[in-house]
This record gives sequence, structure tokens and C-alpha cells, in this order.
Amino acid sequence: MDMKPDWVEGTKPEKTARHENPGFENQVESRLVLNFSGFEKSSIENQISNLLRCGRKSGALFGFELKGPDSPPAAGSAHDAACSVCAEGQDWQTNTRLVQFGWYDIVSRYDGMKFPDGLISNAAKYLAFFADGTVFRYLKASKLYFFFTIYPLVCWIVSALISLELANLITGTLMQPGAMFALTTAALAIGIWLLLLKWPGDYLYLQTTIGNWGFARDLINRTNPEVEDRMLLFARRMGDEISRSEHDEILIAGHSFGSVWAICALSLALKEKPGLLDNKKVRILALGSSHLKVALCPKAGWMRRQLEQVLKQKTIYWHEFQSKDDAISFYKADPFEPIGIDGPAGGYSVYYVRFKHGLSIERYRRMKRSLYRTHCQYVRQNDRPVSFDFGLRLFGPLDAKELAEKPELLTDWPNVKAGQL
Repeated sequence: MDMKPDWVEGTKPEKTARHENPGFENQVESRLVLNFSGFEKSSIENQISNLLRCGRKSGALFGFELKGPDSPPAAGSAHDAACSVCAEGQDWQTNTRLVQFGWYDIVSRYDGMKFPDGLISNAAKYLAFFADGTVFRYLKASKLYFFFTIYPLVCWIVSALISLELANLITGTLMQPGAMFALTTAALAIGIWLLLLKWPGDYLYLQTTIGNWGFARDLINRTNPEVEDRMLLFARRMGDEISRSEHDEILIAGHSFGSVWAICALSLALKEKPGLLDNKKVRILALGSSHLKVALCPKAGWMRRQLEQVLKQKTIYWHEFQSKDDAISFYKADPFEPIGIDGPAGGYSVYYVRFKHGLSIERYRRMKRSLYRTHCQYVRQNDRPVSFDFGLRLFGPLDAKELAEKPELLTDWPNVKAGQL
């Protein structure tokens, strides 16, 4: 196991002699990026806009200019879009073909349901993770993720206790004890409970969280034909892009549930074209990945088999980001050991990152107010140059594997001031 924590959390590498022009052993002149977003109700166009904004900010931090479309391209289909971007630095140029895969319409089916319909339809699916013992597998893999798992249940219980206390107080001032007292108290308690789940429940993202768990259970049980069809569409588009690719590097990025979509789509593409990755330099970038959320479930044997198929590919290098700031990530969990799977044949590394190193104090505090805003920071712009910068990996000149294994390379960049990283 090659656990490689990001050095920004611990000791920093010794400063080496600084050069006016950083030297790249394996400069990437062309890159294919296949990007899969997480559980977000955001259109493909908005997602590409966010990536370009992130890339331009990365350029300002690391000293390169990102040239690309002023506005995001129209989706090539209902579920994907592509654009070409060029990053130019001092004595180097990197061209990137960016392909964005979208499933925000599916997210909206789970996160956009009217209250309390969404709560009722997804609650049983959420509780199924307790019934089959998956929650205890989460506890063993990552205590932080276990706390995220029980978060809705704790909110329900606390809200129920408050509701019952308030209902007793109200009926006690209006009625004498008796049969009607008990019925009225129960009805009032349920009404107050639902009110609390709606507000402040919306502020606490309870609807979104329960929708997330509802999607996860349907994905595990493979009961949503729309998800199955979308997976095939993604696999075919991915297979076509990789088959045609002559790029120096293929970067498959997946944020949160995006990592699950990426793994499954790649597995299906490999099933159709077993030699798809031959002579290709492929890097999988897993950011706050949810693949363990699915693969640790007893009924997700199909997911474990697909993951094994992907990891057997010798041309794949896996780089995972986890953060102590992010309660929705499997922080400090090995990506493969909890499910009894060997690591990638091509190697892997894990970064433990702290978002505060890349953000201003004000922005970091604002981010921490939101569970999901924090979870999305992996793929958002930074205010300071850090070794885990997403835009640098999408558009910069460094090989993703080389940067993962040698983050100290960034200390040689003339525009990065000493002590920034």
C-alpha cells in the first residue's frame, strides 16, 4: 500500500535551488480529460464554466494563461459536452480536450422531490444501509464517514424528541389528560416533527442527504433503468474518446459519486474493447470519492467486480484526495483494502489535504458553514497555490502521476513564492 499524505499537512519538502524556468521531465503537451461530476443539480454548461473558472484561477496562481471558450459549449448531447482549452506558460504549452459527463437530471429526480414525498420515498432506502450492516463497514473504514452516515438519523431523533416535548407542552395547556389528549399530542408531534425536518432541515441539507442515500441504494440494487441506460451512454462515449485519443495523458476525474460513474463506465467500455487502454497513459483522479460507499454494501458485488477489472489495467495510475475538512469523504481510508481488493497494477497514492491551505480565512470560514460546499471544494478554485490544485491537474504541463509522487516540483516554479506551498 502506497499511502502518500499531502505534505502541506505535515512537514514541507526542503527548498531546492530555484530556476527561472521549471524543468519538466515528462511535460504533457496534450491531455484528454474525462470529467464526471458528483451529486449536484448543476447543468453540464455550468459545470464546464466552473472548471474553466478554476483553471483560470490556477493559471493566475501558477503563472500560465488559459485560453479557451468565453462561454461553455452547448452540450453535444443531453448528457455530455466537450471543448478544447490551451494553457500557455513560459516556454511551454499544453492543449486539453475536456469532456464533461452530466447526470444532473437524475440528481434532480432524487433531490428535487417535493417535501415530504422525498423524505418518505428515500427514508426506507437510507435505513436499508443499517439493516444490511453496511453502516458498520463504514465505521471500520472511516469514522468520519460513519458520522456522516448517521447524521440524518440523529437529526430525525433529535427533531422527534423536541417535537414530542413541544406537543406535550401545547396540549397540556389546552386539554385534560385522556384519549383525545394522547391522539392530539401524537398528531401535533408529527406535524411539528415534519415542520422541523423542512425547516431548519433545508438549512441542514436533510432533503439532499436523504436523496443522496436514496440514489445510492437504487444504484446498488440496480433498480433504476435510467441509471443503467446512462451508464451505457457514458461507457460508449468514453470508449470512443479513448480509442481516438493520441494525447500524452488521459485523465479520468471523478468527484464524489462521479468516481462511481467513471469506474462503471470505464469497466463497461473495457468489456466491449478489452485492449482499450493499451499503450495509453491513464490517470484516475478520485476526489472525495464515493466508490467505497457503494462497494462496501453486501449487494454491490457487481461494483467490486467492475472495480477489480479497472484496477487490473497496468496503464492506470490512481490518485485519490481525501480531506479531514470533508465529512462526506472516506478520510484516512485506503481506497481498496476495506473491500478486499488489491490496489491498481499501475500504482496509486492518497493525499490527505486541508482546504484551509488553499483558501483565504474568510472563504474557508464561509465554506465550512455548508457540508456540501466543503465537499465540492476539491474541484473548486483556490486562493493560494497548493499541490492539490484541481485546475493545475486539468490544464497544467505536469504529468498527474509525476505531480502526485513529486509535489515538490512546484517549489521550483518562479511564480510560486517561497513558503506558499
